[in-house]
Amino acid sequence: MDQIIVDMVKNAVKNAMTEEAFVEVEASGRHIHLSREAIDALFGKDYQLTKAKELSQPGQFACKERITIEGPKGRMENVVILGPERKATQVEVSSTDAVSLGIKAPVRESGDIDGTPGIKLINNDRELTIDKGLIVAKRHIHVSPDDAERLHVENKEIVQVKIFGDRSLIFDEVVIRVSPKYRTYMHIDFDEANACGFKKGTLAKIIKKSPAVQAPENKSQIRSFIPTNEVKHETAEFTEINNKVITENELQRVFLQNVKNIRIPASSIITPLATDYVRRHNLNIQRHRENG
Repeated sequence: MDQIIVDMVKNAVKNAMTEEAFVEVEASGRHIHLSREAIDALFGKDYQLTKAKELSQPGQFACKERITIEGPKGRMENVVILGPERKATQVEVSSTDAVSLGIKAPVRESGDIDGTPGIKLINNDRELTIDKGLIVAKRHIHVSPDDAERLHVENKEIVQVKIFGDRSLIFDEVVIRVSPKYRTYMHIDFDEANACGFKKGTLAKIIKKSPAVQAPENKSQIRSFIPTNEVKHETAEFTEINNKVITENELQRVFLQNVKNIRIPASSIITPLATDYVRRHNLNIQRHRENG
């Protein structure tokens, strides 16, 4: 009987950690994607870019060739080119870079360049001015189909993401991009990397944005936002969670209802992320004996 209970707890913890699955974060510096026409103009007709380093996304690579980008107020040299070539030239910079260049660059998804500003590209004595293509890349997560199922996300879904860096924070408006061509990584630019204290190996956790986590107009609406098999609402200031394993997601759903006093069964296990959430938000957790 004791072993059955142990196995049940192990499975519950495993399921909880799957719900709180992590993705690895990569910081992307300023870079350029060139079209065939742009490569011809900057390097000569039919020039082939030289692969220098494979990137995390299959088929993507950093090139040996570097060029300069120039705006009204400044220029940036030694900007890396990413291959392979694309249908349209696109220059991705951080917001800080854009200020230094003297150009107001919009936040866009990769490939969405209509209505964006242009910029001058320079390779030694060759120059090319593009009339559009300068963007600040919208923070995003590349996700493989298998991982999309594991993480319970869909293509183009907008989520929040908690970054576990030296300066842990939550990024809003992160777009999910699902494709069989992708490996699962979150991409942020250097401004965002500096903000969260990024270093190689930094992990992140997806926080779903759904009606279940929207703050209600008053506390009496808690029952309609939270599944009854997870949380039992007892008074306007007190909530009971009866799960065997208490996850961060469950605590977040309760906290967003302006409830900080929570009762849980004496035998419940609180996951590490949930423990951290309790500490950061000063939640009052009280354990009670289960009936029987």
